[in-house]
This record gives sequence, structure tokens and C-alpha cells, in this order.
Amino acid sequence: MQKNTRHIVLIIGFLFLLTLPTIVQLFNLESKYLDNENRKKINFPTLNITKPQGFVRKFKSYYRDNFGMRNTLLNSYLNLKNNVLEESPLPSKVIIGKDDFLFLGNSFSNTVNESLGFDLFSLEELQKIAKNILARKKWLESQNIKFYIAVAPSKHSIYREKLPFRFPKIKNRKEQLLAYLKNTTDFEIIDLGKQFEKQKINNRLYRRNDSHWNDIGAFYASQTLLNRIKLDFDIKSISFSDYKIDSIEKMGGNSKMINYKKDFQYILKPTFFTNYQIDSIPKYYKNETISESRYKNNTQKFKILLFRDSFSSALIPFLNESFNHTTYIWSHKFDEKLIKKEKPDIVVIEYTERYLERCLTQL
Repeated sequence: MQKNTRHIVLIIGFLFLLTLPTIVQLFNLESKYLDNENRKKINFPTLNITKPQGFVRKFKSYYRDNFGMRNTLLNSYLNLKNNVLEESPLPSKVIIGKDDFLFLGNSFSNTVNESLGFDLFSLEELQKIAKNILARKKWLESQNIKFYIAVAPSKHSIYREKLPFRFPKIKNRKEQLLAYLKNTTDFEIIDLGKQFEKQKINNRLYRRNDSHWNDIGAFYASQTLLNRIKLDFDIKSISFSDYKIDSIEKMGGNSKMINYKKDFQYILKPTFFTNYQIDSIPKYYKNETISESRYKNNTQKFKILLFRDSFSSALIPFLNESFNHTTYIWSHKFDEKLIKKEKPDIVVIEYTERYLERCLTQL
């Protein structure tokens, strides 16, 4: 009898473990756990009776993303690696450097190899990028529009000394492309990190637990961009003394992926009245994956259209002070129809360093 009881308990326990993920999912028992993945999870698919195989395939993908106990198990693994073994639980995604600096791993556009100079453009690729840029510049000149390209340096390039390993300093993709264009064309890409080596002595310019620059880094990047544009346009200047430094405790994108600790993030608050406001123009893109935003500032002149990625988010409050109309499109795809519709005085494309290869296909 005792043996049968053990068997029954074993069977019940086994069945409980089998049904536990479903119970957790149905009753949303994991809501308190952090979702660490820096991506949008798949939603429950719509049933199409005429295409049942498609529904089953999509449901499998949905279940892989949302099954019960997934976040619990993932968080337990991350905490074990972080707190007990003291190593990055996902080194291909996040590298833990010195002084709690977190860097993106190679799974994000091969960013480590690119920043350290181990993954360079071929001569054919450099020639194609130069051809693309000059073609766009010529077309914009025919529309009486000035064209600029700006590159936001990766955290790896600016804080190499914080990486957990050492490599000799060799030319990387950004430096390679800037040098090639300077030597072979009349077009120069703007390096938004031009002031960083000097300014990082007294200020931290990037968020310690994120891949992006903080407000201080964004301010100096915006000044580098505006100083170049000022050679062609009479635009307003802003000063670092016009802002006060504050800080907030926040979980960064890198720390979120591996359940790492929060950190204080420096932010800049203006000491003056900001003159810009949101411009409620209907969206141009019907595709919701492309974010667009518009601002107007009646105290300034000139209209700027900026194609960008996530690094430009922190530039927005600074650039808005210098232009009459600012339009930000979260995409690197050069869109002639949009440019003709907007009729800007200036077009800027901002690339994060790890996205420079998009000059080959989207420019």
C-alpha cells in the first residue's frame, strides 16, 4: 500500500509539473517578473479556417514566446550567472566590462568586431557607399536642399578602456569610411563623437547600463552637428551652461536583458523656457513600425528632416531649439517622396556606427 501511495504521489507530482506552465500562463502568475528580452513578443494569432496550417505554425511561435514559467526560469538563470558565478549570462548579447559598464555583444550587428576594427568594408563596398552618397547629394542639390550624414560612435569605440579585454587600436569601419570619403570625394561625414575624447575626461557621456549616450553625450553630439550646419545656415546656438545636470535611477536596455542592477543616469534640464512644441501634422507613413515625430519653433528659421535610429532620440530637445520645423523619421531608408512632400532646407541621415552598412542598401 505504501508503495502504491508513493506511485500515486509521483504521478500527481508529474502531472502537476506538466500542467504548471499552462496554469501560470492562464492566471498570469509571472506578471511580477521582468521581461528581459529587448524585442516585441509574438501576439496570439488569428484563426483562419481556410489556412489551418498557417495558424498552427504561428501558434507554435507564439507559444515559444509566451509559455508559462518562461520568465521565471530565465530570470533564475540570469540571477545565478550574475550573482553567483559573476559573469555575463548572455555574452553574445551583453558584455560586462569594468566599473559595471555594459556593452552590446556581437549578436547586435557584429558590433564588437566592427568597433574594434576586425570587420572592415571592402574597397568595392566603400566605392558603392561613395557612389550612393554622391547620387543623393546631387539629387538633393537639384531640390535646393543641403545634405549631411552624421555617425554616432558606439560605446565600444569611446570607452574601449572599460571593455573586459584589450586589443590594439586599429582603424574601424567608421574611421575607414570617413577617411575614404575625405580622400576621394568632396563629401565629409560628420563624426558626432568629435568632442568625446576631450569631454569624457570630466563627464560620463554614455549610460553605464545601456548602449546609448546620456544627455551630456547627446548635447555634445548635437553641438558637433549644429556647428557643421552653421557653416551653411544661420541657426541658433545653445550652451551647456543653459542646462543643469540631474540624475535618475533607471534600468538600461543592456541591464534589462541580463537582469543587471539599476544605475544613475545623467539627464540635462533646461534652465530656460523651451520655444518648441509638437506639430500635429498627420503621419506620412501608414506602417506603424516607422516612428515619426514633428516639432515647430516659431522663433527660428529653416526646416530640417532627419532620418535616424535610436541614438537621435536624445538629440531631439537640443535640435528643436535651432530650427523652425524639425521632422524625425525612425528609418534609414532615403525616401524621395517624403522629401518632396516635406520640402526641407536640410536633410540629415544619422547612423549609429553599427548600422553603417545600411549605406550600401538603404541610401
